[in-house]
Amino acid sequence: GAGWSPAPAATVRRYHTDAYVAFLEKIELHGKEVANEAANYVLNNSVCFSETAWPYAQIYAGASMHAAELLATGKADIAINWSGGQAHARRDCASGFSYVNDVVLAVLTLLQSVERVLFINVDSVHASGVEEAFYTTDRVMCVSLHRHGDGYFPGSGGAKDAGERAGKGHNINLPVERGFSDADLEALLPPVVEAAAARYQPAAVVLLAGTGLLSGDRLGCMNVTLGGYSKAVECVLALRRPTLLLGGGGYTTSIATRAWAAATSLACGAAPLPLAELRPDHPCPQQLSETVMGNENGAAALAATREAALERIASTPARDPPVVPSPP
Repeated sequence: GAGWSPAPAATVRRYHTDAYVAFLEKIELHGKEVANEAANYVLNNSVCFSETAWPYAQIYAGASMHAAELLATGKADIAINWSGGQAHARRDCASGFSYVNDVVLAVLTLLQSVERVLFINVDSVHASGVEEAFYTTDRVMCVSLHRHGDGYFPGSGGAKDAGERAGKGHNINLPVERGFSDADLEALLPPVVEAAAARYQPAAVVLLAGTGLLSGDRLGCMNVTLGGYSKAVECVLALRRPTLLLGGGGYTTSIATRAWAAATSLACGAAPLPLAELRPDHPCPQQLSETVMGNENGAAALAATREAALERIASTPARDPPVVPSPP
């Protein structure tokens, strides 16, 4: 939208350390001088630095922060940045393909104008950097549904991780196993999201709408269909709070593009698009076929996860309805 620009270094430093931002700036034009320092700024081997890392991060972070500003000032009720959602970067290093954590920066932008933000992750991967950033505050409630265990990246996001100090009870993880289905999603996510919104009364919502949970994604190994994914997005939009939609993960391009097209149509108030209308015109239709994985999620285990999450939410203070941003 009008007014958007790449995020300057000073703005990125609202969250990231001076040393890390300085390193990112240097690798764009003077990479050889800092090549030996790279190991100091990576959390794991999922990161590859190049001369484009910094301008790329500035673009997606600037877009997410501008979208947050539009929501915070009442100029939009829904804002979208599908290139955003890089949720793994830490304050002082890169992680999980993420150089700069635009999710944290967008939430911090919202918190300059509103009291409370509800962050929801429905990707197959835990939003580790977001949880870490807000683990000790009650101004952000984090709800994350993700695959967990068996060495799956990033390894964080256990059900017992509840937050600390002021943030105790404000971190809600919903870890699931491979093969997670539409029925599992419907039984687990909407009750938790609705309870969190009713108890916490956020003034804004940030949804990390990654597509790794969709059937056929090469890394997620789940069984959620486009219809199930759309229902997940709808349950968040039904909260009717200023909402930021971010892309996050998605490791099969044909699946990510049609999922985000469907989510965009829902955000615009349109009926869910039929699958046939979301198929790109190319000669490889087999790339769009669904892959059914064995479902390792038991009904009793999912029910226990849901009930534990609802109990944690109920343990937090009940808030009054927020003042929602309105146009100037």
